[in-house]
Amino acid sequence: MFDQNSPVGVLDSGIGGFSVARQVQKLLPGEDLLYFGDGAHIPYGNHAEGTIIAMARYMFEFMESRGVKALLVACNTISCVIDRCQDAVSCPTFNAVQAGADAVARLDVEKVGVISTVFTHNARCYPRRILAQSPKKMVVLSCGCPDLARLVEHNLGNPGGMAEVEDNLRQELDHMVLEDRIQCCVLGCTHYPLVEDSIRKLYPGLLLIDPAEEMARALARDLEKRGLKREGGGGTLKIHTTGSVEEYTLRARQVGLERVESVEFYPPMKL
Repeated sequence: MFDQNSPVGVLDSGIGGFSVARQVQKLLPGEDLLYFGDGAHIPYGNHAEGTIIAMARYMFEFMESRGVKALLVACNTISCVIDRCQDAVSCPTFNAVQAGADAVARLDVEKVGVISTVFTHNARCYPRRILAQSPKKMVVLSCGCPDLARLVEHNLGNPGGMAEVEDNLRQELDHMVLEDRIQCCVLGCTHYPLVEDSIRKLYPGLLLIDPAEEMARALARDLEKRGLKREGGGGTLKIHTTGSVEEYTLRARQVGLERVESVEFYPPMKL
């Protein structure tokens, strides 16, 4: 059974979920976090649906074996198929797409943009959920970005690499911002909030929606309701990755994650 000292799980295809872990550390500093990043198989959005489901279940089973009391599915791509994964864990799950849709539904806007991986775009998860929840009629425009997550994953903190990231952002966002005149943009991949400053520089005044903030708030409400919230501060973060331990250690420091207790390699699922 879960208790207050059980960890909270966060999983993603790569380092993008660090944006979710960062929000949880800000809002719930007493919670111990367990992070899984499947760096060996990034980006998930370029895989077939059956492969995505299998890789997701691999990570879910890891979290179940560690006894997490709640699981934050930071990966938007996995969030699109979560109904075929979440039976692998016994704790409540929270997913990025639902969080993003919840946040948009509260806004007084008429035209919304979503940038995401190609899989998330093709699945139409965001438009469908936003339109189903919004009390008013909205136009939801979606754009699938085949390279952006990978570019962020490998170029964060590198000035030369960040120039390539910003070039890609212009390719993907210019038409929605400058031609379609969207009023806000959902960052539909957890990698994108890691370059939020670059997006704001390119498109000043554009309202950005980060599902990570909504996920952290939903988690706080759930733990409070179940009597499992850990008060105080000092919660630790343990990171597991199928990718490079050195890179994850560096990225955790770059994005401002705190109290990182360990970064360990975990064998990837064989495809």
